[in-house]
Amino acid sequence: MSLWFGTRRWWIAGIGLLVFFLGTVLAGERQAVVPAFTPIGSATVKLMLFLPVPVCLSVLYCLENALVAAELTAIRRTAAYDRAALVTAGVLAQVAAALCGLLVQAPTAQAAGRNVLFLMGLMLATRAVLGPLAAGAVCVGWLVLVTLVGYGGDLRPHAWTVVLRDSHDVLSGLVSCALFAVGVGLVGKGRRSSPVG
Repeated sequence: MSLWFGTRRWWIAGIGLLVFFLGTVLAGERQAVVPAFTPIGSATVKLMLFLPVPVCLSVLYCLENALVAAELTAIRRTAAYDRAALVTAGVLAQVAAALCGLLVQAPTAQAAGRNVLFLMGLMLATRAVLGPLAAGAVCVGWLVLVTLVGYGGDLRPHAWTVVLRDSHDVLSGLVSCALFAVGVGLVGKGRRSSPVG
């Protein structure tokens, strides 16, 4: 197990989680105006919207650090270890978001935690089908897409965006959990990628 942990470099995912936590604390409820295809030409989004990216990309990096030939013939099921690590990362992201919400009185932090699950699930599902490059691109690309076309004429975010919805939106929470579960379940299946380093 120590070989698996060292090879995957899971400590990098820990750094991604730390960046997520510190970023949510520093961002608080701050907002930014971004270009969008709306009647007024722009929309305001919380900076916290972009903070799941370090978690997702660091997790993807860890998953791609594999000794493919050795793992194909190994007795131990490294995919099961990977799934456990992913669930741990997801839980820690929720804990970090909840803690941030208490520290800086930022209700948006809960939405940021939910968004980690959604984007990580989307990334893992894409990785299983299209490989790691597409997985990284879809994680960032989803955020770009929803900021551009995710708002209706009344500047309310569409339900399909998930990540733009407020922290109390039950449907977004359920979709995020379901997609995360699907993504974790697909780890070890689908395309085999070459190791990053």
